[in-house]
Amino acid sequence: MKFPLRLSLSLLRSRIAGVFNGSRAAAIHQLSLSEFAQPSEQEIAAESDPHAALMRIPANVLAGTSAPVLWLGGEEPLENPVIGRIAAALNAAGRNVFVHTSGLRLRQRIHEFRPSERLFLTLELASREDARDRATGRPGSFRRAVEGIRAAKLSGFHVCIHVTVGATTEPCEIGELFDSLDRHDVDGFIVSSGGQAATEPTASDKLEEIRSLVRCSRWENFSKMLENSYLKQKAARERIRIASQQPGACQESA
Repeated sequence: MKFPLRLSLSLLRSRIAGVFNGSRAAAIHQLSLSEFAQPSEQEIAAESDPHAALMRIPANVLAGTSAPVLWLGGEEPLENPVIGRIAAALNAAGRNVFVHTSGLRLRQRIHEFRPSERLFLTLELASREDARDRATGRPGSFRRAVEGIRAAKLSGFHVCIHVTVGATTEPCEIGELFDSLDRHDVDGFIVSSGGQAATEPTASDKLEEIRSLVRCSRWENFSKMLENSYLKQKAARERIRIASQQPGACQESA
């Protein structure tokens, strides 16, 4: 497993720029699809056309961050009818894009994405086949995700696996999962707790243990950067919550 050279260079340039600018800007920015307007029928129709012109990204989406990596997660991205066009436009803007998905519909929608060195289709797989099927309540969900991995790799895409570490996550099972997925030539393993480990000491220890199973120092470091991005996102939400409770904050009329 190798860390992609272009991604490595993007992160390095961002770090060097931060040194010269005296800033500590985040390398990974959590980007919500809610920041994009509802797609028009024309945009939806163009999703399956590989020759369609790139869609225009709203100026406010990228104006607020210089992060070289955009993490598209939250609600299932593959439920968005133009996620392929969004990813392609963000790639064209010079950003590395990680589309964080369950992978259940990836095989059906893979043709809507454009292969790029800056695009990483990232599947959430936090357990082995039997455990995942029980957790999702969908028999066969693990196999569907693996089929998506195969289709993506055959189509020339980068594919990563993300594991969200929680109270019930078992390191031994994750080690077996990594060994199994290595056979499918995935490009990287990413491990985070979604920011939960910061308030749970036992979860923090488990996070470090599972992160060490990645066996690639650069992907381990990327995992730490992703964890920090979750913490920044949570802090921003908390500031908004506190500000909304301050005297003088706008309230809905009765």
